[in-house]
Amino acid sequence: SIYGSFFVITAIAGFAPTSLGLVGRVISGQQAFPPFIVHFHAASFSLWLLLLLAQATLMYIKRPELHKRLGLVSFVLAPCVLISMFGIEVFYVNHVLAPADTSPEEITEYKRNISDILLIHGVSYLFFPSFYLWAILVRQKDSESHKRLMLLATQVLMIPALGRLIGFSQVLPDLGFNTIDARHFYMLLLIVPAVVHDSARNGMPHRTYLIGLALIGIWVVAAHYLWGSPWWVETAPKLFGV
Repeated sequence: SIYGSFFVITAIAGFAPTSLGLVGRVISGQQAFPPFIVHFHAASFSLWLLLLLAQATLMYIKRPELHKRLGLVSFVLAPCVLISMFGIEVFYVNHVLAPADTSPEEITEYKRNISDILLIHGVSYLFFPSFYLWAILVRQKDSESHKRLMLLATQVLMIPALGRLIGFSQVLPDLGFNTIDARHFYMLLLIVPAVVHDSARNGMPHRTYLIGLALIGIWVVAAHYLWGSPWWVETAPKLFGV
């Protein structure tokens, strides 16, 4: 339950300033009411974090049967999280980042922004569904792996909140890293307490953490080298039909 609370606090700290600012602009008439996908995205992510916290708490207070019944909600909620991630990205690319004109400079900037976004959020696209499905497959026979996989699945969803803490509110320093490396550094830092707890209790981290973090590490290294590369800047927009 401690780690679930940690993720919830991180999300609130990251999104509260921008969310309150958005509400204020809408009320004052400075900005139009956001489209449905924005609300769907916010609701899906918020409910996922609350579900994680509730599930961890139920196991802590020894209510495994209720934990299992409530877990069925994830069969609907996890697809909603995934759909909302892609939906908000398509909306952002087509409406927020869309260039004002077709000048070469605007188009180049547009392509660069798309390529950056795909790398920043790519870890969520790839590993949230992977770790979630893995967790569901082993939930009956390997509860220790199951709970760690759910933490890993949620860890990779923290990228947007961490980005706001680094860039918007500057609560977290970038430590001299570039945009992608700073987000990945803090994302990996989030899971350190859980890994340290495993090591202190069992002498080494659970194999699920070792495998999961190794897979994430491959992405982190690849994203570092792809960031800003001419090939990626030209290739990534094609995924959106640009």
